[in-house]
Amino acid sequence: MHDLIARCRRSTTWLKLAWVVLCLGIFLSLSRVASAEEVAILTSADITPYSETITAFKVALLPSFQVPTEYDLQGNMAKGRKLARRIRASNAKVVLAVGLKAAFTAKLEIQDIPVIFCLVIDPEKYGLPTDNMVGLSLNIPFRQHLKPLQTLVPKVSRIGVLFNPKKTKGMQNQLLQDAKALDIRIVAQEVHAEKDVSKALHAIQNRIDALWLLPDSTVLTENTLDFLISTTLEANIPVVGFSADLVRSGAVVGAYSRYKDIGKQAARLFHQLARQTSPSLLGTIISPGRGRQSINLRSARHLGLSLPLDVLRQFDEHF
Repeated sequence: MHDLIARCRRSTTWLKLAWVVLCLGIFLSLSRVASAEEVAILTSADITPYSETITAFKVALLPSFQVPTEYDLQGNMAKGRKLARRIRASNAKVVLAVGLKAAFTAKLEIQDIPVIFCLVIDPEKYGLPTDNMVGLSLNIPFRQHLKPLQTLVPKVSRIGVLFNPKKTKGMQNQLLQDAKALDIRIVAQEVHAEKDVSKALHAIQNRIDALWLLPDSTVLTENTLDFLISTTLEANIPVVGFSADLVRSGAVVGAYSRYKDIGKQAARLFHQLARQTSPSLLGTIISPGRGRQSINLRSARHLGLSLPLDVLRQFDEHF
């Protein structure tokens, strides 16, 4: 009889333990489902810069078991607004909007959830950010751009810039202010159509020590990039780029943020906003962290620039 009672007690204990394990499993599953809905990602399209940023963002969240829900508007604003309404109806605590169309969709449709946006050029032009948004700027400070150029060309004092006033007037004005503070003269030339790029460059190339590229889609196209690089190299004018791709293409130097660094920065912001530790961030645009500096060795040698080891060590990437 005593053995029977002992076996019953052991069975009861195992049943209780099994029940606890089952409940714990259900709890963890539900917790992970809840976590999956804590952050939603709205992306403008499936392109490499966006996907690299999103991948880095998700990897940075892994220690907290966050599994973001992704929504791709595929370049379609009408679809984006429908997706934004789905996000509003979810349990998302924070939204990451990647690219201009995603950010603008969030501005129109998501006003009651904090939104982090990134990879948007000249966001102020589109009324971004609103009071529930925080943006990650793509603009590396002028001084950081100037540093790698002055490393190679210490006496640079006149920098040319081509721009379409309908697209990058704000960036050009900021460039003028920043350059003035450092006693650098900006020689600006307006470009209203792709066909005007050649004429605009020839108009300023004898009055500049370097050419500064802005992310202007009128000035920089598949047809104009080769022209700008080849013409400036022939005229012994160094070009300053704003991305690794431009430096690979022939710009002598460049300073920029890597997409994965932007993703990591967005993840840090997510934790701050989800925990409501930094509500004062909303309505602001945050400057990027330390930019990476790169150099195109072939272009630098073509221009006859000195490249001792102590100079090369100042660049993060060599192309």
